[in-house]
Amino acid sequence: ESNPVTILNELERKTGGAFPEPPETVTQVKYVPEAMEEHLSPAFYMIPAIDNTAENIIYVNQSHMSNNLTLYTTLAHEGYPGHLYQTVCYAGTDPDPLRSIFNFGGYVEGWATYAASFAYTYYQPDSTDGQLAWLNRSLNLCMMSLLDTVIHYNGWNQERCATFLSQLGITDNTIQKEIYQVIVEDPANYLKYYLGYLQFLDLQQEVRELAGDAFHFHSFHQKVLSAGPCQFPILKQWILTQYKT
Repeated sequence: ESNPVTILNELERKTGGAFPEPPETVTQVKYVPEAMEEHLSPAFYMIPAIDNTAENIIYVNQSHMSNNLTLYTTLAHEGYPGHLYQTVCYAGTDPDPLRSIFNFGGYVEGWATYAASFAYTYYQPDSTDGQLAWLNRSLNLCMMSLLDTVIHYNGWNQERCATFLSQLGITDNTIQKEIYQVIVEDPANYLKYYLGYLQFLDLQQEVRELAGDAFHFHSFHQKVLSAGPCQFPILKQWILTQYKT
């Protein structure tokens, strides 16, 4: 399937078992103008006004959609059960408007990355292609996060990064330069996605150990979403307290 609206509807339906039902909402899918495709990300969700979360827009950059799996998982990240779903679910708890002025990139992007990992198993469930694609995606995010750290903390230059990438089999000099430049221009960007994702995995594991056989994704995700964007130590303390009582 290559129709974004159909994919979003399918993702919303398939997430029903592991994720709470979202509030009613209307979503428009628009395409990035061709003249801007080179300069924009593969897709992005437009955060709605805090008093009108019933109307949402996702932009898709067709030049980055090399295959249907990429489109499927990108829409999972931006839509269900990623950013759009996260936003409307939290808005449905009627939070204090003051919460909307804070920005917690690790929680927001970490959740979308964590949520999108489920979509790789929804895609062609009778095949292992989706699972292998997620492992590849996870390794890439790990590599970029590591480079993000050693460039901005340890001071690695382009030559040192090229040596590291060559050891991983990435030997094209043009690609090496592009990777280095992308990370230099946006410090700590990849850490929001991958370390945030790992924080949710660690929290899930701790909850599993506390809940035992009573653990269920639906309940865990409900608690995380109702907490809303915040620092991970606060989220962890709040979630674990509920499972300990």
